Amino acid sequence: MWRTVSFVDNIELDFAGNVMTEALDLGDVDNDKENELVVGNIEGDLAVFKGDHSQPWKKASKLGMITCVQIGDIFNIYKNLLVCLNAEGCCYIFAVKGTEIPHLEDWRIGEENDVAAESKILTPVYTQNLPANSRAMLIRDTDGDGLQEMAVIYSDRVVRSFRWVPSGEGDSPFSGRLHQVDKWQLAGQIGAVTVNQRPDGSSELMVSQPGRTYVTLLPHGVCSTESDESKSPSFVFHPLGHSRARNKDVSTVIVGGIQRGEEGAATYHALASLDGTLVLVENDRILWSLQVDHQLFVLDKLDVTGNGKEEVVCCSWDGQTYIVNHSRDVVRYHFKENVAAFAAGYYSVPGKGNVPCFIYATFSDHIYIHHNISLPCVESATLLAVMQRYESTPSLLKNVGIDATKQDTVCALYHWLLYGWHQKPETTNVC
Repeated sequence: MWRTVSFVDNIELDFAGNVMTEALDLGDVDNDKENELVVGNIEGDLAVFKGDHSQPWKKASKLGMITCVQIGDIFNIYKNLLVCLNAEGCCYIFAVKGTEIPHLEDWRIGEENDVAAESKILTPVYTQNLPANSRAMLIRDTDGDGLQEMAVIYSDRVVRSFRWVPSGEGDSPFSGRLHQVDKWQLAGQIGAVTVNQRPDGSSELMVSQPGRTYVTLLPHGVCSTESDESKSPSFVFHPLGHSRARNKDVSTVIVGGIQRGEEGAATYHALASLDGTLVLVENDRILWSLQVDHQLFVLDKLDVTGNGKEEVVCCSWDGQTYIVNHSRDVVRYHFKENVAAFAAGYYSVPGKGNVPCFIYATFSDHIYIHHNISLPCVESATLLAVMQRYESTPSLLKNVGIDATKQDTVCALYHWLLYGWHQKPETTNVC
């Protein structure tokens, strides 16, 4: 049996409009060491939520049909910015107030943007037209060169990688353009994009393919063969569990970089499919597989126990949320509404700092931040095992005349404390 938990503490946000799966992100958008939530809708509204306020802290509008948002150092200036893509291909980059540009303390965006920065209105510092029909976006160092790239997946089964190239003109770090570095054309519809860490410490860019398979995308100049095509971008297909898939065309998502709690170790990656299958993978080897009766459409990772090991977190359309550790122990939480978009990460709550949280965007124009989700453990544990973890337990038992080494007597005491007895048991002298 899987444990079921109840998460009560939440912040309800006011944000109307339909939110797509990849149109919300958690991160430090203003570089104050405290994470915010960024969300966009298909009506073109973009909002930044901060703290426990239900109203947006910053917002923008008329941005088109927003398909994905990301917080990251897209300009490679060691400061986060906000990147927004819409279905028409427009890319908007925002420097949220609080972002300080290194070595350019006296630089100003301009009088108009300074005025906007003092209000709630977000004004983009850079706009560029990119290919249309984006589905998901990831800002990471995807090729191990120490610079951040922007990987974008499209509905026509294409993946493109972009890098910011400064123009070198003037002192503004926002002078330049996004240059396409690589392009990959895949056979199947792409569900998600992620980055994983290999055993040698290098990074690999992955995208999911139907039927619980995935592809590793090789950067320009790298190829898996010795052919003449070695100078062209290529990829490696991983038919992971392809023969086990009940539906070879089932939609699949992927998340990589799942920390194992070991410094410098390679990371796990996980795949989930719409038929309710979840697998944890290490180096093309399935560590475990889990089958549920819900359609899993979002996959994420989060350390909910604080032990340095990130659990796999997945969510279904009807709000069923699963937290699974590396040993396949499961904790389940049922959110009260149908879910349009979901994310797991860290959000800054006043008085607590950045804490683990779940974000639920519903079909009824509500967003909920569940911020009190930390668990002592994911695996099932008896009361006896939990009490043994406390150093004070033996001395407390001794004070009431109980020998902590006699488990039968201790169990009888716990039973009496919880439920009581109609008759004094013979196993203990405590009534």
